[in-house]
Amino acid sequence: MIDTDIRHRGAPWGVWLGVRGLTAGFGICSIAWAVFFVTVNRVATPLAGAAGNILRGESLDSAKLRELKEQLDATPKDQLRFAAADDVAVIRLRLLEVKLREKAIQAESPDFADLDSALAAALSKNPNNSFLWFADYWLGRVQRDATDRGIKLLRMSYETGPNEAWIAQRRNPVALANFSSLPGDLAEEALSEYVRLVQSGLYRDAANILAGPGWPIRQQLLSRLAPLDDADRYAMARELASRDLDGISVPGVPDERPSRPF
Repeated sequence: MIDTDIRHRGAPWGVWLGVRGLTAGFGICSIAWAVFFVTVNRVATPLAGAAGNILRGESLDSAKLRELKEQLDATPKDQLRFAAADDVAVIRLRLLEVKLREKAIQAESPDFADLDSALAAALSKNPNNSFLWFADYWLGRVQRDATDRGIKLLRMSYETGPNEAWIAQRRNPVALANFSSLPGDLAEEALSEYVRLVQSGLYRDAANILAGPGWPIRQQLLSRLAPLDDADRYAMARELASRDLDGISVPGVPDERPSRPF
């Protein structure tokens, strides 16, 4: 502990004043840091809440998204660096997804660069975040980046998070939509991931994928279901039957749909 009463032991006044100045300076720095921390926390807390809602699949209305974008754009970068970089990246991702879905974006929009920068910052701090590696891969596909960089990003996503269902729900349809461009190891990862979705009871997601981006390779996907237990195969067959898809049958499950007269 600093002895501020050093003057009583015969120390020179200059030394005493120096110690007092050091103590005062430390106090000022502590106050400044506290103010900065409160400011950063005021920014980070709502961002964390919004990012958590997004990752849980909750929808945010346009007013809330606009508010988040304004907050991100208005916050100095030094404060965003102290906020959770992952949260910033997740919010930037949702902002871009919404604009793409609404077709309210141009190729030169700064939203692409904003997300790219946010992902780079987040991954530099947390390179084990499988979801962000996938988001980086998705961004490249949206921008039609045909370089090998995208393959490396997708591979990193599988390596850092191969069995996380909530990531697979987002990653698998994108991977299968680009199946023909995947090297052998990643093609196998995508097929195996599809099977794991079924094994996890995510039959609706699996059916949506098969009827959507997985349709060109539907027979490959269906054949992978053969080793699964009866409960999974029958549940998957019921989910597919509800969609009235022609030429679809789960291995080992009889097709009980009535034949069509045409």
